[in-house]
Amino acid sequence: MDERQYDARRGAGRIRTLPRYEINLAAGEFPRVLLLGNGVLRLRGGVSWEALLERIALNDEIEDEVLREIPLAMRVEALCGVDVEGARLRAAGEFEPIDACITDTLRRLLRLPWDCVLTTNYTYEAEGVLLNQNRFGKEDRRRTLACMDGSVYRKDNLHFCYIMERKGLPPLPVWHIHGDLGRPDSMILSYYSYAKAISRLQKYNRQLKNAFQDAVQARRLVSPRSWSDWFILGDVYSVGFGYDFSEFDLWWAAERKSRENARVGRLVAYQDRQQKSDPVCALLKSIGGEVNRVYDYADYTEFYRIVIDDIEDRFRRERYESACEGEAGRTRSPR
Repeated sequence: MDERQYDARRGAGRIRTLPRYEINLAAGEFPRVLLLGNGVLRLRGGVSWEALLERIALNDEIEDEVLREIPLAMRVEALCGVDVEGARLRAAGEFEPIDACITDTLRRLLRLPWDCVLTTNYTYEAEGVLLNQNRFGKEDRRRTLACMDGSVYRKDNLHFCYIMERKGLPPLPVWHIHGDLGRPDSMILSYYSYAKAISRLQKYNRQLKNAFQDAVQARRLVSPRSWSDWFILGDVYSVGFGYDFSEFDLWWAAERKSRENARVGRLVAYQDRQQKSDPVCALLKSIGGEVNRVYDYADYTEFYRIVIDDIEDRFRRERYESACEGEAGRTRSPR
């Protein structure tokens, strides 16, 4: 990882250097990427999407059975009208302090050797765990917020992340795919804002062209500049994320990952035993995802223990296989 100087006056926040992450796709070295959903936070506290919408609703005239037939991403318009900005501001005030949702399960998950964290959550539990503190305030955000394409401040989330320093390891980028509370205008909360996010993704994708495959052929390293780059390139493990069909941006990213010409990492989705997840699992598999269903568990704490055990086991096997390949290479090398 290289570092290049970053003019804080031009960028977002006060970070003085931007870490430069370099991926060797030609060697099949894919970063380990955690996609963190709201499920892990709801082990203790946490706000469900339905509960959040109920709190910020302005319209109480729609019957529950009718509301349930409206896709989740469009219920904001149904309950709040088209004042997306007002809905964001109301939503930003509805979350508990981050320590209310931090559990040993989340700490264990984030102790794994991730290269990147993507989260759909607006809140800062991940940053709190990584900094070993129970808050992630305004000054913390200013100090760690960075735009990885070197641009000036924008309202979208495609290139913005928080850089978490780690002892003995490269800094860990944490990307809030759907925005974060400190920047309410970044929050993706409605169908309208999902559509804008898709538009940005498509525009950036057109700019990329075939950059990843070209890098492999030229044996150049790839430097991800957006959350979608990490998602496409890495071995992505989704934990606590249900892949509702309203998550248009992540379904787009999953299909884009599957369509990539260069060899890239896997998408590994952990889903529970609930029958309603069958259509999600079927679609994930059809676009190249690996689905792991967890059936035998007493509660969700045990569910996530099983999931983390499986990820740890995969990482151990990867280290063992990598060590064996290195030893074989040294054996074959001429003296």
